[in-house]
Amino acid sequence: MATPSLPRALCLGLLALCLLAFLHNACARPRSGEGLIGGRRDLSPSDPQVQKAAQAAVASYNMGSNSLYYFRDTNILKAQSQLVAGIKYYLTVDMGSTACRKNMATGDGVDIATCPFATGVQEEVIGLHPTSRRHGQGVSGLNRSGWPG
Repeated sequence: MATPSLPRALCLGLLALCLLAFLHNACARPRSGEGLIGGRRDLSPSDPQVQKAAQAAVASYNMGSNSLYYFRDTNILKAQSQLVAGIKYYLTVDMGSTACRKNMATGDGVDIATCPFATGVQEEVIGLHPTSRRHGQGVSGLNRSGWPG
């Protein structure tokens, strides 16, 4: 009795098609140094856009913090961006508490950059990811122990 050759040919053809699709996908992956579309890209902490995003993130952090004193950043340790509907920045920042109280008479007019750091206060490393959108900036997540989840 002869075995049917059509089902065998279809199975072999389907297997070959799957193998070709797998090989094409493996070859289409970015090489090292290239990022995926929509993936995170490393930035220089001294980049002006990173500095601007860090200022916005620290201001938002201070507004949401229950601390009596303002915080300010001392050093941007790591910066990344991700292109989504806008640009999303992921920052790891050293921050320290200042001697400037939030209830000072000047209110929102406090220049945090000139506030001296409080003595005896330990600095914290905080992961921030402020978002830069077409219509403004905001902070969409904060994490005291590293990158937001």
